[in-house]
Amino acid sequence: MANTFNLDQRVAVVIGATSGLGKTLAEGLEAHGAIVIPTGRRAELPCDVSDRESVNRFRDKVLNKHGRVDILLNAAGQTLKTPVEDIPEQEWDRIFDVGLTGMLRTCQAFYPALKASGRGRIINIASLS
Repeated sequence: MANTFNLDQRVAVVIGATSGLGKTLAEGLEAHGAIVIPTGRRAELPCDVSDRESVNRFRDKVLNKHGRVDILLNAAGQTLKTPVEDIPEQEWDRIFDVGLTGMLRTCQAFYPALKASGRGRIINIASLS
């Protein structure tokens, strides 16, 4: 049972790791031995999932530094405190762009590296919104 959660030296990219559940999951991966690369719009190594070029630049930096990616954890999201009946469509579109299309962008960008690792895994976490 001790080796069940052994992630020694696995490279884990955590999108949306600057706060909330993403930050907690990044800490958990690290506690089990993973080399965690946390990112978000406010991170030291920023990535904006609403911008494909930002995602690609981030991917390239990760691969240049670590040479591979074994785990991609998508936890980026936005939560609005606006009642549903008052949400403008523009805000609604932003929620979907970050939470769903952003997830697609990161999965597409990191897919070749995950496949090449021979043990690549993707974990997608949905936003409360």
